[in-house]
Amino acid sequence: AVLYVGRDILIPIALAALITFLLSPVVGRLEQWLGRIASVLLVVLMLFALIGAIGWMLTTQTIDLAAKLPDYQANIEAKMRAFRIPSGGTFARFSQSLQHLQKTMSSSQETTAKNEPARRSRTLDPAETTAAQPPVPVKIMEPENRLTSFAQAALSSLLSPLGRGALVLLLVIFMLLKREDLRGRLVRLIGQGRISATTRAMDDASTRVARYLAMQLLVNTIYGTCVAVGLYFIGVPNAALWGALAGILRFIPYVGPWLGAAMPLALSLAVSNSWVTPILTLGLFVTLEVINSNAVEPLLYASSTGVSSIALIVAAVFWTWLWGPIGLVLATPLT
Repeated sequence: AVLYVGRDILIPIALAALITFLLSPVVGRLEQWLGRIASVLLVVLMLFALIGAIGWMLTTQTIDLAAKLPDYQANIEAKMRAFRIPSGGTFARFSQSLQHLQKTMSSSQETTAKNEPARRSRTLDPAETTAAQPPVPVKIMEPENRLTSFAQAALSSLLSPLGRGALVLLLVIFMLLKREDLRGRLVRLIGQGRISATTRAMDDASTRVARYLAMQLLVNTIYGTCVAVGLYFIGVPNAALWGALAGILRFIPYVGPWLGAAMPLALSLAVSNSWVTPILTLGLFVTLEVINSNAVEPLLYASSTGVSSIALIVAAVFWTWLWGPIGLVLATPLT
């Protein structure tokens, strides 16, 4: 209950802690030459530059794709005709029956609505009709400014994630600057009478989380690169955009890879005159996911998590139910 009620505060703290685990080794190595403050600021600036470059690339690729979409209208219509249900099949007859039933019901409702005024006029004389219809009060309303309401809605939806991101960034900077002090305070807080055991447990947990996050970043980067290269040679437009999205969405366990495959697969159906390109695109994602799930991830993640696969599945369900999509991303490192 505390985790659910306080999620607006606890989620930024959890995100900042995980980013701190990921950046601490880099900051530790730079401290030997630059000092702590300069190292933290340099690493944060590098993180900002990386996020900005990815955002700029995604924006330009999306604009380019939007400009190309009208050229694929003929292929999209052809694929839609190919997906139509055959006219003589069982499903087609069932669909036609439903449409006929819907038209019959709508026509009967329209007939009833048209006959109602005539029936009422036959049953009531003019005096009764005037008495049965009291005057309707008129309320003068100011015209609604749609631009203002749209701007307010857009700003509210934009400022919420920006404010959360700013809070995460601020926490990351201070956690990197005071990471030894925070670690010592946490050990003294939860390790009363068991300082040595608590210290070993904290060291083990921090090492496992940092190794897991680094391996996940490496695997997803290589995965996105392979997707971009494969889609480029297959002939899907804006391959860099789909590779970046596939690598980013793969941070979401279980459902992220298939979310990243949905848009390139749909685009391959639109741009191709045949079925070769969609089949190759689907085969690319299936092959990469099979290799990652059965060879790469068990080899790299098994030593870093130290948690059974059943426990990870239960944890993913729990944290998703508690914190939504962000909980699914944080489930494994939190566990």
